[in-house]
Amino acid sequence: MAEGSDLARAAALHRDGRPADAVAAYRSSLADDPDNAGIWHNMGVALAETGDPAAALDAFDRALALRPDYLHAHANRGGALQSLGHYADAAAAYGEALKLDPGLYEIRLREALMLLAAGDRAGAMESFGKTRAHRRNPVAMGANHPSFARSSRAKLAHDAGQFRHLAEAGRDVERFSALAALYRRAGAEMPDGTDPAPLPDGIRAALEASYNRAIHTAEAREIAPGALHPSFDGSDAQARYRATVPGIAVIDDLLSPAALDALFRHLLESTIWHDCEHIPGFLAAYLEDGLVSPVLLQIVDELRAALPDILGPHPLAQAWAFKCLTGDQGIGIHADSGAVSLNFWLTPDEANLEPDAGGLTVHRAPPPESWTIGDYDQDKARIRAFLDRSEAGSVTVPYRRNRAVLFRSDLFHESGRVRFRPGYPNHRINMTLLFGEKR
Repeated sequence: MAEGSDLARAAALHRDGRPADAVAAYRSSLADDPDNAGIWHNMGVALAETGDPAAALDAFDRALALRPDYLHAHANRGGALQSLGHYADAAAAYGEALKLDPGLYEIRLREALMLLAAGDRAGAMESFGKTRAHRRNPVAMGANHPSFARSSRAKLAHDAGQFRHLAEAGRDVERFSALAALYRRAGAEMPDGTDPAPLPDGIRAALEASYNRAIHTAEAREIAPGALHPSFDGSDAQARYRATVPGIAVIDDLLSPAALDALFRHLLESTIWHDCEHIPGFLAAYLEDGLVSPVLLQIVDELRAALPDILGPHPLAQAWAFKCLTGDQGIGIHADSGAVSLNFWLTPDEANLEPDAGGLTVHRAPPPESWTIGDYDQDKARIRAFLDRSEAGSVTVPYRRNRAVLFRSDLFHESGRVRFRPGYPNHRINMTLLFGEKR
């Protein structure tokens, strides 16, 4: 058997962020215990961290040969295959992990993304659907998960507006009219404003069967002959992206009218706006929570084909949509953890009270490679200080419906002030497609 001190040293080196040294120590342990699946697996993880996915894959295979039901080895094998660009095989490896534990919705999300990368949009839709079913189930997520236990007056007013919108559109009129009235009453009992707070017991009980559940999905089928606008010129967009250091391009008329209408209706009617915690004054929707639709996956595929030099090497890593509730504030400065981002806007221009505002500012100065950027509510003062010292400048893009901004994901960006008309259909909605991983 492996010497306990050798294995402990390997684990300590791994914990200390020294994966190359950990690999050497794991190999030393394997000399004494070559049939230890756990050591093979842990060495594979360390090898992946050194940037050697091929060697990591071999280690995971050795672990699975010794223990075929090793869940983490299947999952991490999927990660190694993903890094190698073997997307269909990665999806299959994630599928093996899910056979052992179907409740791993993070692995289900990876499976869906790899199926999409491999060209299987139908399989990806099925997998995303299973992820949504898990995340909208209080039994699976826990009844006290913030998604079911917390809300705000603004969020409940939004939901009431959505239910009223659905009823006025003729969708299950009696049911959605009753839900609109219920949510108006519930919102009146919450503290004023957009800050999330625990739902009082009485309100929570009244909303239990509907709050943040997947109760309606608008149809958004694939569009023939294509989802991108007929005038979209991928070669021109790629040339402008490469010509603008460090990589920014503005694209007008991104989607065909039919695709734009289908996607916007999906965002208006589908009960997918579950996250009121992420950014003050905004709701968020994610792929795994119902944002995904056939037309959206079609858009992703067509974009990667139209922009092969920029997006071709990078599968979709995540997508989200943000909806501004307050009408008077934007998304603060931040960066995304991908290779390339594509942000575009969907709400009609008539809703925007300031046509030259409400868009996006992208700062040209990339962060130092040593930085680890925090989430949307972190690092703002540090980022501002860094940008104030930089002379790189910025690009400000005014809001326009169906306009997109393609840029390096690690560039700091912000939306600034947002002033849109009141009324449910007028909320400013932007969508971001995040491609690849930050290197």
